[in-house]
Amino acid sequence: MIRLGKKSDDKYFVEEIAFLTYEILRDLGIQVLKNQKKEKVVNFLKELYVKDNNRFSYHNTLVKELNGHAVGIAIIYHGKNAEEYDNHLVQYLQQEFQLNDIELSKETEEDEFYLDSLAVSPLHRKQGIGSELLKAFENIGEEEGHQKLALNVDKDNETAYRLYKKNGFEFQSTFDLYGHPYLHMVKNLK
Repeated sequence: MIRLGKKSDDKYFVEEIAFLTYEILRDLGIQVLKNQKKEKVVNFLKELYVKDNNRFSYHNTLVKELNGHAVGIAIIYHGKNAEEYDNHLVQYLQQEFQLNDIELSKETEEDEFYLDSLAVSPLHRKQGIGSELLKAFENIGEEEGHQKLALNVDKDNETAYRLYKKNGFEFQSTFDLYGHPYLHMVKNLK
């Protein structure tokens, strides 16, 4: 079953989601998180999940649930909300980690329904879960009347690039995200 997260999800389920989110952030190489212990970052992500108004909130998290476990996630939101979400995230990061100079890279445009992150548990990869999450993302985009889906993929991640290409996303541009080249891919819905 794929569903949006709920504020009432139990703590073990939220912890599984936080671990999947941590893996995404670790791979991005965000400097502010590189210097933190994994446990502290995971606890921070668990707190963000139950808060409103940030990209990692339950209301932006699609979850693939299997036998009561979160085995895959997709973080999704509209680009028009990105700046507000980033501003709140910077505030939360400053409060939690006592840091001042935090800059987040711009990842999406205001006219895009955006897939911020996609992760599948290592034990459940190559079972079609990534494609299922992409389809659920697309379905929500269509239901909400969005005209364009977008995502970014690491230039060196051939597996993810093929998955997105197979699901109808097309390369649009290349840009730097946290010091590494990414491909911006788009799928038009109308």
